[in-house]
Amino acid sequence: MSLVRRPSRRFGTRSVGLLWRLPLIGRVRIPRNLAPLLLAVAVGLAAGFAAVALTALVDGLVMVFDELASTLDDLAGGWTLMLVPAIAAIPVAFVVSRVASETQGAGVPYVMVAVERAGGFVRPIIAPAKLVATGFTLGGGGAAGREGPIVLIAASLASTIGRVTRQPSDMLVLMVAAAAAGGIAATFNTPIAGTFFALEVVLRRFNVRNFTIVLVSAVIANIIAIAFYGSAGDLNLPTLELGSYWELFLHAIVGVSAAVVGILFVRTRFFTEDVFEFLGVSMMLRPILGLFAVGVLALIEADILGPGLDQVRIFAEGGTAASTLGILMVLKLVAASLTIGSGASGGAFAPLLFVGATLGALMGTGFESALPGVVGPIGTYVVVGMAAVFAAAARAPMTSLLIVFELSGYSLVLPLMTAVALATALAQLLTRDTIYNVRLRRAGLDVRDEHTPSPLDNLPVETTMRTDTPIVSRLATIQDLAAAMSQSRGNVVAVADNQNRFIGLVSATDVTSAVERQELDRRAFDLAVVAPIFVHPDDNLRYALSLLVEHDVRQLPVVAREDNTRLVGMLTQRDVLREVAQPSDRAPEQRSAPTPVRRLVGAVEIECRVEPGSRAEATTVSQLALPEASVITAIHRRGEVVIPRGNVLLEANDLAVVLTVPPEEGAVRSLFANRDNRSRTNWWFLPHAPHAPTTQDDDSSTR
Repeated sequence: MSLVRRPSRRFGTRSVGLLWRLPLIGRVRIPRNLAPLLLAVAVGLAAGFAAVALTALVDGLVMVFDELASTLDDLAGGWTLMLVPAIAAIPVAFVVSRVASETQGAGVPYVMVAVERAGGFVRPIIAPAKLVATGFTLGGGGAAGREGPIVLIAASLASTIGRVTRQPSDMLVLMVAAAAAGGIAATFNTPIAGTFFALEVVLRRFNVRNFTIVLVSAVIANIIAIAFYGSAGDLNLPTLELGSYWELFLHAIVGVSAAVVGILFVRTRFFTEDVFEFLGVSMMLRPILGLFAVGVLALIEADILGPGLDQVRIFAEGGTAASTLGILMVLKLVAASLTIGSGASGGAFAPLLFVGATLGALMGTGFESALPGVVGPIGTYVVVGMAAVFAAAARAPMTSLLIVFELSGYSLVLPLMTAVALATALAQLLTRDTIYNVRLRRAGLDVRDEHTPSPLDNLPVETTMRTDTPIVSRLATIQDLAAAMSQSRGNVVAVADNQNRFIGLVSATDVTSAVERQELDRRAFDLAVVAPIFVHPDDNLRYALSLLVEHDVRQLPVVAREDNTRLVGMLTQRDVLREVAQPSDRAPEQRSAPTPVRRLVGAVEIECRVEPGSRAEATTVSQLALPEASVITAIHRRGEVVIPRGNVLLEANDLAVVLTVPPEEGAVRSLFANRDNRSRTNWWFLPHAPHAPTTQDDDSSTR
């Protein structure tokens, strides 16, 4: 029996709207505000268990290939070490070329594409495929990390959960970002850094809702990882302290050097990929050749194999020769580029930290030789180098600071902030390339670091939204919907439940389709689109416009910030475009106020037959010169109900139902009467309709 059921149209619960079927419980409605948190918990659990599974698989395959390396060494000598990564790459090549091409490389760029372009959709097959490919890549000695792959694996699981529970695309995107946070948190035991990685790199949108969902997922995933592997981090560094504030200048030099090394890492990684492309090597052979080259480099220095983070503590304790540090830094940079650039599955996070650690240790060793007695522990330079190199390559200063803080303690705040700030600023001046956005640009997606300022940033939705959208009961009939829609300038009506809580929207297209199919017994809750994308009155118009474009809709409901079930207005594309067309130097208070609600006091409903030869014949509803306080609510034509949209052409013998006020009743009837049959005396004393036709908005139907 399926645990998750299809969302109920009766309950307009945004984001989930689920009915859970559990033994002895039956149907339980999930509260609207609790649903996102439950999804965050589900995503965190998925990310945590995925990280545990990946770690177990990698550890198991490391033992298998270590045994294979020992066997080959006994048979033919130590040179056979270079064959082990290539052997491990055979199943990797099959998965990458035949199962899921998205499994090649780090994985984070694919998650960013899913967030920016695909509405959070990540194929379900990617999770098991990426798990297998990463396990063999790292188990066989590939010079990469687990963090990028686990981000993609968790994102695939989160996307699947979101689609099974029928989430809207904005929630699906948030779930994918939350999965990224959970993956990083579970891999490094760093929930804070995981949270900021998701917000800073993947989602790139900061607000309280996003932060809360992402943080919950990171914490849950971290708890799962701790339950299996304990709370000790991978680095387990000794306690480090700044020797003297004069050393800040030395750490600044490390930051500048880290900018150069970070840029070099990015260029080398994509240069390797370009070489494989230029040579025309098939995807089936690339991982095998790339990891074979890594094996050859391992003959020089075997410590470059694998993520290498277990070596960082050795560097921090000092005593490693400067020549060894220099060789490790260069070889690791090249080996990581070969691993990831060849299409094998592995992340750049761990190699960047390794390269940064070797850079910091190398420079710390040099400073100690030049300034004996002044320079503090070399471990401080190792930690600073890690954070600075990652910040320069990923252009994610907050993530780099927090992950090193959590891995090493919070005793090196000033040197870390100094080096990271300089590395990030200098890298940004020298190039716009990062370890992530190069892949995105090659996929045709240009993700900029900052948005260009827009006048719409300072305009709240409440200055532009309409407040005249009709609201009908969930039990409203097709005729009720048609009547309400004909009174609206838009093409939707809102649906509310018995407690007057906003459920969803019914469009003119839905009503027209029901009429064409002769389904006149349907009710509003049958046709309503539940859980629509919405905005709040204090959101700015730029954010609202991005939702309109991203979800390809013509209008957005505006709901109260404190209560998403209370509808306060409607925002259409035309409203936003009208604001764009207005002079940008006008203050928000000078702009047009929301459209007031039209109230017809003492209104009566009359029926008017379109007589041949009348002014109404062969005239569209929008062009008919009705008095200001009158509106057509329905048109009966040959036994059918026609919705009186603005472009509907009135025909002879149509029966129009008009809502009007008594003083205008005569003027309305005169529009539908034959000119020859009208009494000139009666017409002279009737109130005159406006000479110019009334203009009404005719928004296209929502999708």
